[in-house]
Formats: sequence, C-alpha cells, structure tokens
Amino acid sequence: MWKKANITPIWKGKGSKTDPNNYRPISILPIVARTFERLIAGQLYLHCDRNGVIPDQQFGFRKRSSCEVALLKATDSWITQVDAGLYVGALLIDLSKAFDSVPHNQLIDELSAVGCDDIALQWFTSYLEDRVQRVTQGNITTPWMPVTQGVPQGSGLSPILFNIYVRNLPLVCASLVIQFADDTTASEADKDINMVMQRLVTSYGCIKKFCNDKGLSLNASKTQLIIFKTPAKRVPENLELLLDGCAIKPQAVVKLLDFNLDHHFTWSDQIDKVVKKCSGLIGALVRASPYLSRELLRMAYVALVRSHLDYCSALLLSASATHLGKLDVVQRKAARAILHAPKDAHSAPLLEMLSLETLSERRYKHSLSLIQNILLGNCHPALSDFFAVQPDDSMVAPSKSKLQLGNKRFRITGVNVYNKFQNL
Repeated sequence: MWKKANITPIWKGKGSKTDPNNYRPISILPIVARTFERLIAGQLYLHCDRNGVIPDQQFGFRKRSSCEVALLKATDSWITQVDAGLYVGALLIDLSKAFDSVPHNQLIDELSAVGCDDIALQWFTSYLEDRVQRVTQGNITTPWMPVTQGVPQGSGLSPILFNIYVRNLPLVCASLVIQFADDTTASEADKDINMVMQRLVTSYGCIKKFCNDKGLSLNASKTQLIIFKTPAKRVPENLELLLDGCAIKPQAVVKLLDFNLDHHFTWSDQIDKVVKKCSGLIGALVRASPYLSRELLRMAYVALVRSHLDYCSALLLSASATHLGKLDVVQRKAARAILHAPKDAHSAPLLEMLSLETLSERRYKHSLSLIQNILLGNCHPALSDFFAVQPDDSMVAPSKSKLQLGNKRFRITGVNVYNKFQNL
C-alpha cells in the first residue's frame, strides 16, 4: 500500500563522486513518514493512557502488557469460576481481516469521539486518504486502485488506531471479554451448562452486530468453543452452538494467543507442543554443532529454543512437576548438544559451564519481577488488584480456594513465589 506524494529526490553517491554512474536516487519520503508516524503514535498513546480511552479488556499493543498478561487475567477469572462449582464456556471469536477492514470515514469519527481536535483530524484524514495499491504477479501488474479502508500495514500508528476503533466492543455484551488486538474471547459461567450456551449465543449476536456496524465481519467457521470444568463434571455429547449456520462443538483444547488451553487447566498440551517444537530445533543444533563455535551454539539455543520454553512461564507455575520436567529434559539435551557431551552425561555441570540457569529459576525470577511491577503499579490495569503486601512484607492469598484447582490461579501461585523469595 502506497500513498501518492510529490517529492524531489535527493542523490547519494555509492562510489566516486566524479562518476555519475555511481549515483542513485533516494527518496526521503519513507524516512520522514516513519518519523512522523512515531511522533504521532507516541502522542496518541499518551492521550489514550491519560484519558482511559482503551478499556481494561484490551491487552494488545499496550505498554506493560503482553500475551502472558492477557492469559493470566483470563485464566485467573476462569479458574475462580470453576473453583466455585460453575461451568465456564469460552468462545474464541475470529474476526476476518480486521485490520484491513476498518473504514477510514468511521475511523475519523472515532478519533473525533476520543477527543482529537480539528487540526489532528485534518492530519489523520490526510494520512489515510489518497492511498493506492496494486498486485503484481510475474509480468502482470494490475492498475492502481484507491484504498478506502484498513489501517496502513506496517505503520506504527496502525495498532493504536485499531484499538481506538474497537474500544467499545466489550460494552455491547454482558460476558467477560478479553481482547488482544483483533483476537476476541467472550466467556460465561453458570451451574447450568445450557444457560452458559444460551448466553454465549446472545453475546456472539451482540458482538456480531457491533462488528457489522463497524464494517468488520466474524468468521463463525473458525470460532472455537471450550468448556472449562472440574474432571468430575460431565458435558452432554450432543452439546453445540449454532452460530451463523455453523455448528460449533466444544473442544478439549483450544489455542489462544499461541498457548494451548485445556479444559482442566493442566497445561499438558501446551508443554507437549513446546517439547515437540524444541526437539526439532535441537536436532538442527546437533547438525550445526560441527560447524559452529560453542558461543554461537549457545546463542542459537537461547534465541531459538529457550524462548519457547520460557513462553508464558508465569502461567506454567501451576503445572505439575511431571509436565514441567519435560521442559527441563529439553534444556539438558541442548546443553549436551552444545558441548558435544554423551547422552548420559550429568547435566548440572554442563548448565553451569554454559552459564544457563535452570528453567525453574528463570520461571520464579520472571514471576517475581512481574509481581513487583504489579505492586509498583507498573502493569496492565487489569492486574492491579492481584496482590497486596501485608505490614510484615508478606502476602496472603486474596481468597481461599474450595478445590485444589483453585490454587492454580496466579493470585495464589504468585503469592507463594513472593513469600518464598522474601524468606530467602
């Protein structure tokens, strides 16, 4: 996608200044445009933060937020409800090409509604208008066509513009809504599974109407449903939702923000997925080990493998030792591969030689850092009430769990981590 503009090119030499063949034209337009976008985006983010424009339900493209933070908030709410003896139904709604579907005229109206003055609106109007695009395949090129919808791809302004555009989505239904940019999850809880399903259908209808009014569309065929529950509770085999003519059946595992959520909160499917992916990457390390130095192999492990092992590590605090042990096996295999050690070599000295902390140490340190930021108010507002320190610098759980499952909440696992480090 390009924006037409008249600009005089400058010339930059690649070789001898006396040889005109060593000169090439360079447009300063991309440099100026990117600089302006960053400046405007910074001002718009600041305006939204100061005036509470973006709702707490939105976790995407925000400071002090991440996929992990969104999942911690969502699972904390769901586990609390399951611990209270309820069925929890979560509907993972798919928006089709949401970033490419935002009508420019409605976006300008939304910017006006959040407090942008006339001068700012004129700038945004100029920024969005006169954009064109075309498609090239081989020797075939289509004519330039005007672009009247969609936030510009690759722009630093696009995320905040989209968040402003869909900021009122959580208000249109009574369900608990978690957003991460265009990923939208609505959940309901009740002792009666049929009531859960009815409310989810109602919420889906409300969200669909909102999206239709905004020029966005839902893809019911890609929408997922999961019923969180205790193992003792049963779900009817014929249970399903009918959404836009598509029968949506509940799944035992769904993927949300690249994290596999299972209906009993064991995280076993997520860990198995990570182990499988990392095993293939370690195989690549082994094949590369004859050609790379120890330092480069360690660097490759940290960047390509350990990043997967650490993903959402605060959420994994509640996983069983058996499941977490599978992740430790991956790191031990990597250490042996980097140091060309035998498969039965003891891993502790190898990890020390490579200055690699154990995954549990990294998990605890990361969680402690997250907790400290929450206590300092340097966090997403949805987590601000998770923890409170007592006069003796200790923490207590906010509420007592009825079931062992309730102890999987980050409000509980986080308290245990904090108190453990306070006593060291």
